[in-house]
Amino acid sequence: MFGKRFLLNDETLPIVEEIGRHMPGGFFIYEAAGDGKLLYVNRAAMGIYGCADLDEFRELTGYTFRGMVYPDDYESIAASIEDQIESKDDNIDFVEYRIVRKDGTVRWVDDYGHYTETDAYGGIYYVFISDITEKREQAELRAKQAELEHQLAMQEKLLEQEKKRA
Repeated sequence: MFGKRFLLNDETLPIVEEIGRHMPGGFFIYEAAGDGKLLYVNRAAMGIYGCADLDEFRELTGYTFRGMVYPDDYESIAASIEDQIESKDDNIDFVEYRIVRKDGTVRWVDDYGHYTETDAYGGIYYVFISDITEKREQAELRAKQAELEHQLAMQEKLLEQEKKRA
């Protein structure tokens, strides 16, 4: 099934669906052309978007990759994916982007994708996705804390210099 060409078709898609049902993280497959029509999305990916079922997910995203990405991020994300695929031999890409959940909250996800060709669908991406919002928020807090500590150290240094002059 895997190799230079991915043998995804009407006969193998049910196998992918069965595997996807048991994956612990988000997984989806989409066509490389156009807006990225989705061919498959697992429950874990739907859950990241706050959707209880496929109907809710279809309504939220239009069942396209474009619809999965925060609108302001899509063009830069699509360009990054294309650049990575064109510049590397392994056809693997990594991007982080915002999404909008069903309840309207904005979250961050990381996306590890692989591009391949199929006879039935042409170029496709299969993607592993996970919610990294808390991880990003913690990193931002650490960066702010480091900046504050640096500013405090600079102020203390200036005070020391002023004391020496006085």
